[in-house]
Amino acid sequence: MSESVATFIERFYGLSLVVVGLSHIFQPRLWADFFLLLKRTGTAAVIIPMFTFPVGLLIVLGHNVWVADVAVLVTIAGWGMMFKSVTYALIPGHADRMVPDGPRANRMYVYGGIAAVVLGAVILYQGFGFGPT
Repeated sequence: MSESVATFIERFYGLSLVVVGLSHIFQPRLWADFFLLLKRTGTAAVIIPMFTFPVGLLIVLGHNVWVADVAVLVTIAGWGMMFKSVTYALIPGHADRMVPDGPRANRMYVYGGIAAVVLGAVILYQGFGFGPT
């Protein structure tokens, strides 16, 4: 496995998590409205895998690292993204059932955003060479 490819993927994924996580924190209503629109139109099973599967596949192919440190979180995320994409695409209604709605939906996006920012920061810390090697 090329270390430079794995490092690039860690940096790419970590930065993506931070930016998208901050967006979830600062604009939870926008995210809730977007996913509710997908749910209402029945397109979640197509749209979500269309974006998630290629990124998960890229991670798995370029960062299939099974070591006892932060890097394994990126690999697990890649496999999880692929699994989620396949289940959304192949199991009718599964994607729609996973979309949070109701009065607590905004809060769920904020919590998810906080988790994404923290995880992204940890991954970036290692990806830029500050973590254990």
